[in-house]
Amino acid sequence: MSMSILSILQLAGIAAAYVLVVLMLPWLFLRRRLAGFGSVSVRFMIYFLAGNFYIINLVYLLQLLHISCWLTLFLGTLAPFLAEAYVKYRGSFLSILEKRLNRLQLILGGEIGRKTLLLHIRRGVRRFAADARKKRREFIKTFGVEIFLVIGLIVLLLYMYGTNAANVYGYCASDIVLHNYWINEMGHNNIFADGVYPFGMHCLLYHLHGLFGIHVQVLLRLFYVIQTVMTHLVLLAFLRSVCKSRYAPYIGIIIYIVSNKFYYYTYIRYHATLPQEMGMAFILPAAYFAMAFLQETNFASRFAGRGGSDAEKASVMEAEGAEQETDDREAGKKKKKDRTLTVSGLYLALFAVSVSLTLTVHFYDTMIAGLFCVAIGVGFCFRVFRWKYLKRIVAAGIAGILLAVLPLAAAFATGTPLQASLNWGMAQMQSSASGITQSAGGSSGDEGLSALEHIVDRMDYFVAYDVKTAEVIVGSIGVLFLLGVFWILFRKVNYGAVIVSISVYMGAMAVLQASAQLGLIQILEVSRYSVYLGYGIPVVWSLCVDAVLFIVFRKAKVLNFCSFAALTAACVLTAKTGMRAPVCVSPYETNEAIICLNNIIRENKDEAWTICSANDERQMLGDYKLGYHYELIKFIRDMRSFDQDTEITIPTSTVYFFIEKLPLLYRDYINTEEPERTVSREGARMAISERPGILPYIGDDRWVTMSHMYYWAQEFQKLYPNEMEVYYESDNFVCYRVKQNGYSLYNFAIDYGYNGYDKTKKD
Repeated sequence: MSMSILSILQLAGIAAAYVLVVLMLPWLFLRRRLAGFGSVSVRFMIYFLAGNFYIINLVYLLQLLHISCWLTLFLGTLAPFLAEAYVKYRGSFLSILEKRLNRLQLILGGEIGRKTLLLHIRRGVRRFAADARKKRREFIKTFGVEIFLVIGLIVLLLYMYGTNAANVYGYCASDIVLHNYWINEMGHNNIFADGVYPFGMHCLLYHLHGLFGIHVQVLLRLFYVIQTVMTHLVLLAFLRSVCKSRYAPYIGIIIYIVSNKFYYYTYIRYHATLPQEMGMAFILPAAYFAMAFLQETNFASRFAGRGGSDAEKASVMEAEGAEQETDDREAGKKKKKDRTLTVSGLYLALFAVSVSLTLTVHFYDTMIAGLFCVAIGVGFCFRVFRWKYLKRIVAAGIAGILLAVLPLAAAFATGTPLQASLNWGMAQMQSSASGITQSAGGSSGDEGLSALEHIVDRMDYFVAYDVKTAEVIVGSIGVLFLLGVFWILFRKVNYGAVIVSISVYMGAMAVLQASAQLGLIQILEVSRYSVYLGYGIPVVWSLCVDAVLFIVFRKAKVLNFCSFAALTAACVLTAKTGMRAPVCVSPYETNEAIICLNNIIRENKDEAWTICSANDERQMLGDYKLGYHYELIKFIRDMRSFDQDTEITIPTSTVYFFIEKLPLLYRDYINTEEPERTVSREGARMAISERPGILPYIGDDRWVTMSHMYYWAQEFQKLYPNEMEVYYESDNFVCYRVKQNGYSLYNFAIDYGYNGYDKTKKD
């Protein structure tokens, strides 16, 4: 089986496991409680939030108690269902059990014949199938076209981002090795092994590893595709929940996915399993449920404690803009009347959960969510600053932060220090703040340039492919703000407030991206801002189209038809202006190394083995009890001063040596360069790097390290031609295998000609 096919099958398995635990199980548990609540898109966000929140905090609890294993993960995952069954059947559990046992006894005793049993089973299956067909027909009738659009969107995302997974097998970000180590340590109930850090992504991946047996290195190689698909589906659900028309939400998303007008900074990080990009999926739900709370509390306050006909309530809702999605308005009106006192509380709880998840996964996402909340305060200023609303939403936000901080604080209180990168991030923000503040005081050289020019310039460099696209993006944010003001003035207050909130948020993001040029505090790196900006542009464009169409067309059918026409036109225009091809990001590990690693794991199930390589495989082997790793730089350093007493032995029956004939450019962050320098005697003549950590595997040092290893392998193969065999070789990579007797180990220390190379020596 080729590695590409194996990667696709592994990706499908990971997707099935992830969807099961974060969507299907929450749906099974909550579907009756949420029946008729909101739209399908709102319920999708609820299930998604509930699943992630529960799984992450379950793992936190088990890890902090040091009782995490397959059994506790399994029981913990099913605990809500077990608790519900206990509450429901606790008074009649024994009688139900007795009834089932009696029926089983009748079957086993032959009193119920085989034909009778099959008849009962057939009738039950038919009833279930008939009910399922009815619900399926109703669902397809209601959402027929959208089903195909969503499926097409998923297929498009899999093509754009899954192509890289099928063709590039190594990690696509250098810090994934560190995340690999942290998750490996969780397998020993050693959470926060390197210090306290937001572990949401790690908890989720560890759960998939611990419960379903998916190896950590496979998860970290491939999960980014699923993560990216879910992030875009949440974007769609958010837009579907705030737009009036049915098909406008797809316009911005499709352009964002396929247009070549976006610079690669906006999407390049989607090609790696990273916490920041995973946490982005919780920012828009936080914003939506905050806005939904402000809309719902207004409706409740108008009608709580007094009468009034449905028609009167509907007219006030129309006047104040408390609209549901067009296709769900009539169906949900009566249920909304009965839930006015409880729905606002549910929205607050979901807002708190969303905020908690952003901080649980990555604190940068919480900062962006906080900025969005400030923008919502501007958009809903006529309501949010009333004390009865403000105190509740602030309390919910604080509760969400406390929920995320609680496990971190518990670990910190017991003596675990903060992780180094967390300290680094805080230090970076502080230094940026002080540095920009100092420079802002004396800056006078750019007085001739306006703030708008700075914003467009930064947008052109980090977000847009050209200046014209940057101007369109900035202009569309301004247009969206005016459309929001228009709808507020024309008494669609809630709809207008949502639009203003989003435009203010995106305007603030655009300003922050140019903060260094504008003399403002630059909290995050500009390339990080660009990821969030790119993610928000589809919201701006879809809402611009939606708001304009809603001005002209007010009937639902006409509005939906026109939005579909606008979607078609947008697709045609995007195809004409240019579509980008799927990006294959350069990995931080060669494809050949991953192919060898998979084959080695498959072939050595009963015997211990060792891989001698650069440091990436060290953490990839964390799941395999019979697999060991030997640092390549340590191997050649130990032979540097070779003499008769020098000895290097590796006590496993098989040893593999991974050597790159064309060494990787390990820290080419944006993957713009191709490695060109092959191993050579010139590299082997140079002194071995003395730098710590992974530094001997970066830049020229990697070339020197690999050159030394290559010529050592050549000399060792001359000494042991039968034992030192080529396991795998390509133009860029070679893997050697040595099989040895465990009671008579080879001494791998030899004089290969460049141990302590003397430049006066001749080759």
